[in-house]
Amino acid sequence: MLACSKCGQRIPDSERYCPYCRHMKNVPLPIDSYELGFIENFIHCAVRKYADFEGRASRGEYWRFILMYLLIVSIILFVCAFLSSFTTVSGTTGVGLGLVALVVLSIGFVIPGIAVAVRRLHDIGWAGWFVLVGLIPFVGVPIMLILMALPGKSAANRFGAPTGTTIITKQMAHKYGFFDTTPSNVLTMSLVISLIVLWILVDHMLVT
Repeated sequence: MLACSKCGQRIPDSERYCPYCRHMKNVPLPIDSYELGFIENFIHCAVRKYADFEGRASRGEYWRFILMYLLIVSIILFVCAFLSSFTTVSGTTGVGLGLVALVVLSIGFVIPGIAVAVRRLHDIGWAGWFVLVGLIPFVGVPIMLILMALPGKSAANRFGAPTGTTIITKQMAHKYGFFDTTPSNVLTMSLVISLIVLWILVDHMLVT
């Protein structure tokens, strides 16, 4: 068994993360130091930091989590719309299954979604309770979108050190066991375009 590079506890060979501090095995720097890829970042926010309201989250961490969440939602809607349009499953059944899946998904991701938003606010130097601004009718969501898009402080602030400062290359991903590398702008835009296409297809299938 290897010792965790963060807390020093022994990590079983079968485990990918330290069972004590959730640090990745063999990774020399704290996991927050890395600009994680889409898959790794989603796991990081949804599992390792499920209800972590401390520390900071970079713009990349927040928006990659949101994009992956939207991708999952889009895939669920697409599958339900496809079943309703091209199989013997009735439209009502397909929509019903989709709604149930989306409700379950939404409930499961409420806490990590709020947590990563709070950490994103910390990154720009704002207190986490400003996340409540999103509840203001009509203007709350646009204000939050603007706040989430602001650049974080480059130096440490009262909430901790900046995150996502180390790019993950293919060699690093292979060596340390990351699922994916730091995504390029092209990959990010491709995902955004894919989301738009999926939504257009879903809308077309449901309308027809």
